Amino acid sequence: MRIPATAAVCLIVAVSGPLPADDSGLVRAVRTRRAAAPAGAYRDGQVIVAFRAAADERDVERALRSGGAREARRSHSRSAARFLVTLDPGSGVLEAVERYSRMPEVEYAEPNGLVRRSQGTTFTPNDTLFRFQWNLTQVGAERTWGIQKGQPSVAVAVLDSGVAYEDYIDPRTGQEFRKAPDWGDAKFLPGYDFVNGDAHPNDDEYHGTHVASTIAEATNNATGAAGLAFGCAIMPVKVLDDRGEGTFFDVAEGIDYAVEHTEGGERPVKVINLSLGSEGFSQTVKNAIDRAVSAGVLVVAAAGNSGKSDVEFPANQANVLAVGALDARKEKAFYSSTGADLDFVAPGGNCDRDDNADGFGDCVYQQMPDPDFLELDRHDAFCYCGLDGELAGGRGRRDDGREGAGQGNLGRGAHGLAPRGVTSWGRR
Repeated sequence: MRIPATAAVCLIVAVSGPLPADDSGLVRAVRTRRAAAPAGAYRDGQVIVAFRAAADERDVERALRSGGAREARRSHSRSAARFLVTLDPGSGVLEAVERYSRMPEVEYAEPNGLVRRSQGTTFTPNDTLFRFQWNLTQVGAERTWGIQKGQPSVAVAVLDSGVAYEDYIDPRTGQEFRKAPDWGDAKFLPGYDFVNGDAHPNDDEYHGTHVASTIAEATNNATGAAGLAFGCAIMPVKVLDDRGEGTFFDVAEGIDYAVEHTEGGERPVKVINLSLGSEGFSQTVKNAIDRAVSAGVLVVAAAGNSGKSDVEFPANQANVLAVGALDARKEKAFYSSTGADLDFVAPGGNCDRDDNADGFGDCVYQQMPDPDFLELDRHDAFCYCGLDGELAGGRGRRDDGREGAGQGNLGRGAHGLAPRGVTSWGRR
């Protein structure tokens, strides 16, 4: 799976306290490089098999065994009779797909293709750090807030690496997760972790929290940053792991989960955000998207950060809103994918530029888990961080003002280039 390298500039704040009056000195740059995967990459030893409605349980079990299944995981969805099949050792994925596809009771079979996270290219906030949020000014946020700030009856499902939305200790691993500090009274709907198979979709990377904060971080509370639709609810759905990787099966599971969730007889999820993508195609994901759209849900996806002239899947589907990225000049961000399937563009940034002359890179700034603490497998410290969708390592400012190559792997081995006096704050 191909993962973009992300530029980040972090405004570090204490978990337990407000920002100092002069917080402009709390900045450091971190860089990441992600390994690339070819188009059509898929999870070894796994096949998605969907059965026709007429197939009974005996037909299904017989077909799964004869096709080479070592074990099979049934979908949580009530709308689709599909299974994630783990093949017997030595069985080839493509050969298994061919075997299952020939069976009369099978509707289709496909590899469990990989998706990758895409840096968030939409929404943003206000407050102490609002002056750094050029992207809100670019989209006319102040004027928008005067009309609409969002309503808690409208929920956005964030299908990503999870969200830092609760204080929780995992009973299996003992891993401690903490709620990010600038949520205020934000409403969270019950979510699900399809990576680990539990009801606690906490963020063990950083991207999902950054995306969710872009949407609904607490606003007008004199602290931190703000979210463009900060009155709306968030449903955290974890479909990407701690490396920012996921599969078609889990993405489809997440879409169906969000659409099928009800509260008081109503379906509160009105928008599904997919800041992820793949160069492959999945019938499983397409079918889930079709069901979501048929249920009246708006599906939004990142166009991609490869800089190519083709929009990635699933953003390239006709019923998905494909979003590309602009920089602070309102010009196409160099990493943003384009093409006939692109629907509109929104601020995505370029951390190597400072076109608004505020002294900081033109990133999209939000709260997220502190990458230095993620390196230590800690999930209890946070930063206000700026991301863009850069694919390759760029340039970072040194504390003496000279330019230097950025370095580090965000979330795993991050090493910042920091101005003088910067301290990494967090619970120790």
